[in-house]
Amino acid sequence: MRILLLEDEESIRGFVRINLKRNEMEVLEAETGEAALALAETEGPIDIALLDVMLPTISGFEVCEQLRARYPRMGIIMLTAKSQEEDKIHGLELGADDYVQKPFSPGELIARIKSLYRRMTPVTAEQEQVQEQAAEHEHEAGAAAESRAEERAAAAAVEEAAASGVAAIPPAQQQAQPAFPYAGMHPELIVRPFRLSVSERKLWKRDREIILTPTEWTLVRLLMERVGESVSRDHILTEVWGRYYVGDLKVVDVNIRRIRQKIENNPSDPAFIETVWGYGYRWKRGVDE
Repeated sequence: MRILLLEDEESIRGFVRINLKRNEMEVLEAETGEAALALAETEGPIDIALLDVMLPTISGFEVCEQLRARYPRMGIIMLTAKSQEEDKIHGLELGADDYVQKPFSPGELIARIKSLYRRMTPVTAEQEQVQEQAAEHEHEAGAAAESRAEERAAAAAVEEAAASGVAAIPPAQQQAQPAFPYAGMHPELIVRPFRLSVSERKLWKRDREIILTPTEWTLVRLLMERVGESVSRDHILTEVWGRYYVGDLKVVDVNIRRIRQKIENNPSDPAFIETVWGYGYRWKRGVDE
């Protein structure tokens, strides 16, 4: 895994660098936003960028915005001061996948990086199970992970996809599907007018590809796999960001808002992702324009 680390304070940068390398990550370091953008262009591809907000020249926000525009599938984590709530929201609105509050522990930072990397990487159901178990053991608190055997057993009972893996799923069959099939169970999900490819990690609206960040893609997949169901913010947070995520629920709302900007004809009056007030969100069943 290749990490771009943008931090102007040498002491913090050195602390982060040591812990990243201990976890077998390759680190590219930059003290300024300009240097970070240059590294991304000349030393790419880069998997994940860690961006400090407060910098001597251009801010981490501007770097985030430019990186997201140039590399839509790059993972981006903002490093923010704990008291600066507006920084977190602003960074997410500009395309960041996650944020980590300063001061942070090495365990928390590594867990967030690995969680984001899993969202970026296509895996089979079996690999997803192994990675999830590893993530639980890596958590700094060493909390014993609760068994997900029942959940996975339910997923394993899902009908296998059609042999071609590309046929449209009739609405009646969509209703009969279990709540949340895991990765690898269906090569494609089709909820008109959208088609989502699990293996390619891409989304199309009719014949036009919708460019999504890793986190946006995972969130869209979760809602499409539970089409017609109300999914709570808490459940979205756990499934997309991980069960040990300690951030704010606003991260869900900001990502939903970004997705609507990309898929809806009128984001202020969404036709596909419905808000369930006081609870969460629902991908409407059988909607077409």
